[in-house]
Amino acid sequence: MSEHFLAGKVAVVTGSGGAMGGAVAVRLAQAGAHIVLNDRVADRVDAHRAAVEAHGVETISVAASTSRAEGANSVIAAALETWGRLDVLVNVVGGIKGPVENPVWEITDEQWDATVAISLTSAFLCTRAAAPTMMAARSGKIVNIASTAWAAPEAGLHPHYAAAKAGVVAFTQGVALQLAPYDINVNAVAPGATRRSAEVMLQGADVDSPTAHPPLGRINDPEDIADAVGYLVSPGARNVSGHLLTVAGGFNPSL
Repeated sequence: MSEHFLAGKVAVVTGSGGAMGGAVAVRLAQAGAHIVLNDRVADRVDAHRAAVEAHGVETISVAASTSRAEGANSVIAAALETWGRLDVLVNVVGGIKGPVENPVWEITDEQWDATVAISLTSAFLCTRAAAPTMMAARSGKIVNIASTAWAAPEAGLHPHYAAAKAGVVAFTQGVALQLAPYDINVNAVAPGATRRSAEVMLQGADVDSPTAHPPLGRINDPEDIADAVGYLVSPGARNVSGHLLTVAGGFNPSL
């Protein structure tokens, strides 16, 4: 497989102002793709532009909230207006509204609605906007970032987030079936704890201590997720669709 297997192609990466989204954008740039960076906060949009452009590709950035239709539509439209094509969509945007550990009797309407919007509705809106172009081209790759948090025991910490990420898994599988006749691959990656999330969950405890380690002895770095995405959009994964790829250091092996 060529190192630059995405040369000349165009990729949209939502949430690419964050560490995980930024790492995904850089990984796809390494493979040769032109990149649409996106974040809802304007001063974060360009956080990874230099690292992306260092790989000799073009990049644009769009400050928009993809949990709203107008924002999602604007991100996809930017790719088409700039390059006239869209080959890869990676829906990274996600998050929890309110405390990380939140029992159901304390979850407010606002926290529920916002968490579902960020973590599930965003993927739906961007996919809906991207699908017609990919269908017309009879080609495309879509990767949704889920989480191991949708399954027990993690789901007990934040049921609204778990429900949203479970929705991402189901959404991925349903859309994969619908878009398969158009030769479009749709998959999801379920990250386990990353260094940042582990620091939040452990409330300042040493994330490098042996008791904090998954079976393989390593907590995820953003690049671990980016490499999984890189595989799923590569020619080597041409027959992989509707799949959930768990990256969790050996935790949740049944997912």
